[in-house]
Amino acid sequence: MAKSGAIRLVAGMVALLVSVPALAQTAPVKNVAAPAVIVIVDAARVQRESTAGKGLAAERERYQQTYNTEFETARKQLQNAEQDLAKQRSALAAEVFQERVRALNTRVAEFQRQYQGAVRALDKSTATASNELQKAVVGVTSEVASEVGASLVLHKQQVFLHDERMDITPQVIERLNKRLASIPFPAPDVHLPVVEDSAPKGKK
Repeated sequence: MAKSGAIRLVAGMVALLVSVPALAQTAPVKNVAAPAVIVIVDAARVQRESTAGKGLAAERERYQQTYNTEFETARKQLQNAEQDLAKQRSALAAEVFQERVRALNTRVAEFQRQYQGAVRALDKSTATASNELQKAVVGVTSEVASEVGASLVLHKQQVFLHDERMDITPQVIERLNKRLASIPFPAPDVHLPVVEDSAPKGKK
């Protein structure tokens, strides 16, 4: 009787062990996340190659060239004034010479203030236009990423290696060009230096 009872106990344990994997295999799997679809965008390339981005860069360059010309002319005039004053030093009374030095220093300080102000104003206008362009880029990127079923968008500069098929930059540029031809570039609030007429009076 004892031996028969032991056999039944072992048989019951075997049946239990067999039934547990069977339950594990047939139990439904819940809350399994779908694999993430990742795409990459080269934002710098979008700004560099898009129609709106090229227009923004050209507008900044136009202002930059104008300011460079005006400030370079004023700088040369100040340089010439300094050289002329140095030549007159021996012919002028000390008080008169010092007064002219102070006047020239005032002009130089004003030139530097205007130059620094022009740099800040141009940077501010550029930042304003760039922010508007960036908003448009984000909107278009979101649309393209949604259409391809992407759940994550990365900047290309943050990725070391990737499959080129993950890069949606060309699609973003193409759609942005169709939607946005240009970006308003606010006129910089710049006070240009006064350029004196170097021609002798009475002559053209």
